[in-house]
Amino acid sequence: MSDVLLSVEELRAGFATAGGFVRAVDGVSFEIRRGEVLGLVGESGCGKTVTALALLRLLPRPPAVIEGGRALFHGQDLLAMPIAELRRIRGGKIGMIFQEPMTALSPLHRIGDQLVETARLHREISGAAAWALGLDWLKRVGLPDAAQRMTDYPHQLSGGMRQRVMLALALLPEPELVIADEPTTALDVTIQAQIFELLLRVRGGDTAVLLITHDMGVVWDVCDRVHVMYAARLAEKGPKAAVFDRPAHPYTRGLLAAMPRLHGKAERLPDIPGQLPSLIAPPPGCRFAPRCPLARDVCRRRAPRLRPVAPDHETACWDGIWEEAEKEAREQRAEGRGER
Repeated sequence: MSDVLLSVEELRAGFATAGGFVRAVDGVSFEIRRGEVLGLVGESGCGKTVTALALLRLLPRPPAVIEGGRALFHGQDLLAMPIAELRRIRGGKIGMIFQEPMTALSPLHRIGDQLVETARLHREISGAAAWALGLDWLKRVGLPDAAQRMTDYPHQLSGGMRQRVMLALALLPEPELVIADEPTTALDVTIQAQIFELLLRVRGGDTAVLLITHDMGVVWDVCDRVHVMYAARLAEKGPKAAVFDRPAHPYTRGLLAAMPRLHGKAERLPDIPGQLPSLIAPPPGCRFAPRCPLARDVCRRRAPRLRPVAPDHETACWDGIWEEAEKEAREQRAEGRGER
């Protein structure tokens, strides 16, 4: 059995707006393996959330359009299957933790009712058994006074409590994949650590996680592999240690340089100059070129494709190819002169 759980191939999606078509995801391909935590990282607006929502076809249509690509889950294309079949997978085999639990949870229904609905939708159990299962999951995610919280409405809970409820809702059906979209947004660092610890502890050994974040520190703490996204495309992907120790894309280097350090002299953190380009009319060539200190003419003319720089480590950057090209040219000239 292959260890690949989800295979995304050339995903393209965007939005029709009055100003033009915004292609928010432009030819993104990646795989998620069983039991791993894959981090999808990048600045706000680079297409991370749209990628996740497109996979589950949760984008509002219109204005959203999924232009092409495939998302193979157990060999079935999530983007092409009938919506009734997809609904059995969403929330069941694939769980979702949304950015803001206050808008993801129904304000009109008690916490217990929402847990019961999820349990009965994806399991053949009675209402009483579903209530007991929901209560058990609230206890497992560490929600204080879980029995009382079952009868509360979302507005009666703090942000950290609501996020724990979202975690319980996502994990209760025992999914094979959990998509966590900025699961600790607006929470203080102590609660953030608790949520991530809970996610990793209670998800189960074979459950994979796609973690969407802009925080490279979080990626280092919890992920196995990392994919760096910039302006609707992947800039770099590979094992966490390789990307952190040997970042191959200037954008990745910029993100890592901006991480705060706990030790050493306090200094102003370096930033990446400029801003994300318009996705209505992106620049030709490499989309990071206008902000890149290493950009050359070819970077502004031709868009680089992902290429391997090490086993399982790829980057979409012309930097580093120059030495290889020059070496190859020298060898060809030497062969022409009969020096070899």
